[in-house]
Formats: sequence, C-alpha cells, structure tokens
Amino acid sequence: MTTIHEQLGGEPAVREVVFRFYEKALADSRLAGYFHRVDLSLLREHQVRLFTAALGGAGAVDGSGAGAEPDTASAEGIHHDEYDLVIGHLADSLRESSVPEPLLTGTLFAIAPLARDVITVPVVTT
Repeated sequence: MTTIHEQLGGEPAVREVVFRFYEKALADSRLAGYFHRVDLSLLREHQVRLFTAALGGAGAVDGSGAGAEPDTASAEGIHHDEYDLVIGHLADSLRESSVPEPLLTGTLFAIAPLARDVITVPVVTT
C-alpha cells in the first residue's frame, strides 16, 4: 500500500510544503508572534521529520534525540483560532505544491491527531 508520504512525493515534497507553510505563517501577523526567538531552521527540520512520520514515511524519532522537540512553544500556547489559521496555511501550501484535493484532504486528516500536541490553551466556554 502506498503511503500518503509516498503519494505526495516523499521527503522533497514534504520539505517544499513545510517551507511554503512557514513563509505563510511568518507573514501572517496573527501567527508571527509565536516564532519570536525560535530557531526557524531547527523548527522547519523538525516539522519535516514530524510530517514525514505522520504521513507514513520513515520514522522521525531515533535514540539519538533527532526527533526531540525544539524549543518552539510560546509561553501562552496556541489557541484554537490560531490553529485554524495554521491549517489554512498548510492547506494553501499543499495546493500551491500541486497536491490534488483528495490527497490534500487525506494529508490533513492524517495530521489531525497532531492538534492535541499543538493546541495548549483550552477552549474557553461562556
């Protein structure tokens, strides 16, 4: 069975999407503050490994600590509204990389479980 990672074009395609995504996220004033004092090179490489693993590619974590989390979390965490912006930028990045809509949808569903690791601020209900 072909993995989503393989259908996208492997690591080079994932890397392209990740780099496009960060261009968009950094240009978005609603998200840019989350990246102050962050090593963007390390963050991009981490995301490539994370997406590779989530999409069925080669494992991202080994005993050497290669899969360790970079220090990227803002003290205030990311809110659900910002996470929605992140997903929108990711979808746009996939489209710009000529990913067909069915594969784009499959990709977003495959990474959906990662949301619990990204959203650190609970929803406030009134």
